[in-house]
Parts: sequence; structure tokens; C-alpha cells
Amino acid sequence: MSFFTQMTKPQRTGLLFVILILFIDMLLYSLLIPIVPYFSETLKPSSTMMGVLFSSYAVAMLVATPIFGPISDRIGRRIMLLIGLLGLAASTLLFAFSESMTLLITARFVQGISAAATWPTALALLADLFPPQKRGAVMGTALTAISTGTLLGAPIGGWLFEISDHRMPFLAAAAFTLLNIVLVFLFLKEETNRTASKKLEMGGFIRNPQVVFIAGIVLLAEVSLCLLEPTLPLFFTEKLGTTPTTIGLLFAVMTLAYGMIAPVAGSLSSRYNPYKLMFAGILALAIFMPFLVWSGSLWQAAIAMALVGAGVGFTLSPTLATLGGIIDEGGSGAYGTAYSLFNMFHGVGMVAGPLLGGILTDLLPVSSAIPVVAAAVLGFGILLFVQLRASKTVRISRKESELKF
Repeated sequence: MSFFTQMTKPQRTGLLFVILILFIDMLLYSLLIPIVPYFSETLKPSSTMMGVLFSSYAVAMLVATPIFGPISDRIGRRIMLLIGLLGLAASTLLFAFSESMTLLITARFVQGISAAATWPTALALLADLFPPQKRGAVMGTALTAISTGTLLGAPIGGWLFEISDHRMPFLAAAAFTLLNIVLVFLFLKEETNRTASKKLEMGGFIRNPQVVFIAGIVLLAEVSLCLLEPTLPLFFTEKLGTTPTTIGLLFAVMTLAYGMIAPVAGSLSSRYNPYKLMFAGILALAIFMPFLVWSGSLWQAAIAMALVGAGVGFTLSPTLATLGGIIDEGGSGAYGTAYSLFNMFHGVGMVAGPLLGGILTDLLPVSSAIPVVAAAVLGFGILLFVQLRASKTVRISRKESELKF
């Protein structure tokens, strides 16, 4: 509780709005899942069209993120958040009244573009408001909002669908989003010195060895997480005889563990070396993933899902505050541009994960594919960490040479 009482009023207000915005974003993302059978029955789409529907979100987010992040550094966080929320409301209303796959895909694409505006801007707002020593905890809290929205979207959507019709989940979500737009417009204030941000040279920023390490870690974690969605349900059904409800609960356990560990890892990143924490998270993820297919009972599968979710949350949470710290060192204040990089690799993972999972399970049984992925995650994680340490050694040697000269 003292963590929140020590905040200033602008900090508490900003954190509250970031939590609401990220929660809404992921709530809308997963809201569609329980309504897919209805659209499949009424619109009779092909499997390819359904794949396009779900991938269009990530593709749109990947394309739009590099544009919106830098813009928020120039025009301000509040304006960009309002633009993103308006886009989310519009896409949700379009979902409600879509009567063709073309309109549904368009709605999903607009939703991804809107997420590209809200995600990096919301995280940049936290970096604006909080000093480096507090960012780890607040960024972890933001990730918890993301996981909570993901966790609740499907059951809320299913419940509203059952008590009314397929439009009700989207109409309710649109009303909630519009309410948030009004609250942001009336009560969210920006720090007056935020507009002093300088343009960040993206080329040099991406070549920074620390940024390369973070980008690689984010990609490994996101790909690992997203490839499980198309591969595990059928595996659990065949091996453990799970029902669709049980599969949903297993993924809910993973999401819950992700959300619970994220603030803890964020707080630790303010006290310990964040790069070692990210590497520890990747090691844990690689170790725990094979237990998903080695599980012989439902309880063992649930424990394995929780451990994998915690591994991903522990890996990703320190990346957010650390990116902000790199921007602080450069003195640009261009947090929007920095967090757009996080969003880009998040989007790449969302696209590549299911694709990689499908390819691997065509070549190998799931029981072999998951350990292969775990070994690859471990290998690339070690390689990234060795490269990071080598780059630090080179920089220290150069400084010593300059002093001797």
C-alpha cells in the first residue's frame, strides 16, 4: 500500500489510466474468441480466412507502431491516447455490426492500429511520470493489467453473448471504451516538461548492444508464448482428455501466473541487474516448457502452465523499465519511440509464434516440438547474454585505452 501512497496525484492518475487503457486493449483483443463459433457458423469462412482474421491484429500493430511511438514524443501522450482509444471504440462498434469476413478483418486491423497508438504511448507516459527507481514496479503493474484483460476478455465475452446476442459483448466494450475516453479527456494531465523530448535516432538506438539484447529477449519470450496457443489445445485433448473449458482454464492459469509475477520482477529490476533477471527468466522458460508435454495429469499440466507463464512474466517485466533507463542515459526523453520497439517485437512474436508452432507440428509431434523450441530458446538466450557481456568488455577496454593514451 505504501507504494501507492508515496505517489503524487499526477502519478496515481497516470498509472490508473494506463492500467485502464491496457486492460481495455487486451480485453477487446480476447473478447472475440468465444464468438468465433458464431461467426464460423453464420459466415462460413475458410480456415485461411479465420487465420487472416486473427493475424491481422498483429500485422497492423507491427506496421503502425513505428509511426505512432515517435509521434507521441512530439505531440504528447494525452492526444495520442485519445486517438488510440477512439480507434478502439470504432473497431469494436464495427465488430458489433459486421456481417461479412471483410468487415470483421477490417475491424481487427483497425484494432491493431489503435493498439499501436495506445501501447507505447501508455508505457511512455509511465516513464514520463516516474523516476527510474520506481519504474520497474509500475511497469510490472502495467503488464498485470495486460494479462488481466487477456484473462477476462473471453469469459466476459462468452457470458454477454449467452445472455443476449453476438453484438452485446462488443457494444458493452465500446461503451466502456467511450467512458474511458471521456475520463482521459477530462482528468489526464501531462507533465509540462514532457514536450522537451528530443528526436531519437532510431538507427543508433537499435544498434545499442543493450537494446539488441532486450529486443532478442522480448522476441524469444513472445514467440514461445504465442506458439503454445495453436499447439497445446489439441495435444492436451488427445493426451489428457481435456474439454474446451478445461483448456481455457489451463491457459487462464498461465495468464494469471504471468500477471502475478510481473510486478515482482519489475520491482527486482530496480534493485538488481535487470539484464541478469531477463536472462534468468529465459532460462526458467526454457527449463519449464518441456514439462508442458511431459505432464501425465491435469494437475501437472496446470503447474507447468503456471511455471511457463511466470517465466514469461519474469522475463518481460524488466525490459520495460530498462528501455526507459537507456533513454534516460541518452537524455532524449523519447520514451514513445523506445516503447514502440518493444511493441514491434511483441507484434513479431504474435505473428511468428503461431506460424512457427504450425510448421513444427507439421514436421514433428507436439511432444518433440516443444522441447526443440525450449532448446532453441535456451541456445539463443545464452548467445544473447554472451554477446551483451562481450560488448560491455569491449567498451571497458576502449575506455581504458583512451585513458592510457
